[in-house]
Amino acid sequence: MAGLVQEKKRNVTLADIAREVGVSQALVGKVLGSCSGNIRVSKKTAAIIEETAKRLNYRPNLSARILSGQKSKLIGVLIDTQPPPVRFRTLAFLDKYAVANGYRILIGEAHDSIDCLYQHYQNFMQYNADGVICLAHDYPDQADRLRELFQNVNNIVFVEKPALENAVWVDVDREQATFELTSLLLEQRKRVGLIAQNPAYYSIRQRIDGYKRAFRNCGLEMDPSLIRVLQTEDKHLEQQMARVTEEFILPERLDAVIAPNDLCAAYVMRTLMKHNIRIPDQVAIAGFDNEPFAETLYPSLTSIDDNNEQIGKSAVQLLLDRIGSTSATEPKFIRVVPKVIRRESI
Repeated sequence: MAGLVQEKKRNVTLADIAREVGVSQALVGKVLGSCSGNIRVSKKTAAIIEETAKRLNYRPNLSARILSGQKSKLIGVLIDTQPPPVRFRTLAFLDKYAVANGYRILIGEAHDSIDCLYQHYQNFMQYNADGVICLAHDYPDQADRLRELFQNVNNIVFVEKPALENAVWVDVDREQATFELTSLLLEQRKRVGLIAQNPAYYSIRQRIDGYKRAFRNCGLEMDPSLIRVLQTEDKHLEQQMARVTEEFILPERLDAVIAPNDLCAAYVMRTLMKHNIRIPDQVAIAGFDNEPFAETLYPSLTSIDDNNEQIGKSAVQLLLDRIGSTSATEPKFIRVVPKVIRRESI
């Protein structure tokens, strides 16, 4: 109606909840964690207060929390701006388990720069984040800078082993996963090839080590010509995989191939089919990341699943343990083994 001024919507306060429930503001503060003290409250009353806060859409005042010396209940997450899609699945599970423990996440993005990541870390600290989870740190030729900036940081957990002493991290054991996949292929195949991206990355070295270990475990001598290393990543991935197929897979007469990821594997399958190569009868194909499209291909694609939920859950667990610890930091990790998802392509 013209002439009427709509009242500005304001945030729900502890006093609002106290009036609604019919208890003191101090009691509400005790239940919702905005104040401490020796106030006693029954489970029934606490449940009513929590339900009322949820119904009224109460949001705690972050500044008040910080000024009163409480935890901010914020977790910073460092991630690359151009990560593989699988990294976003890990991020989703980080958020899930952070929320389940009463935390919210802040995200800082950078590409190929430890310095930029550290600037985001400092921004998180300005917001009084209780801790940080780092998904991006394995940049070639930047290990010294990582050590220089993060060596004495005590409230950070890394996903994948960092080039740091006394670090806390989630160890994603891709060596073991690649070992299991290669061993599975060697049970029925003789010339099992591996296409690997730049081995300057720790996760790629893990894959190569697991691949070689499978040959040793089977008592076989691995022919170095079975590994094709891609030093650069071509923006035109379809053409790159076509070249790899025609210059490596076919001339080497491979009967099984482990591709760098599921998209690369799909392009290899496409090129092989153009050459009338039957999959998996003549050549078995497997990839990494277990992308959703992998089981929609024909034949459906065997892949290695990073076990993203366990990675996210473990990272949050390690960080909460670290936030709650008053002792000096000890090197610590939780090992997560990716899973081989076997489908029709092998």
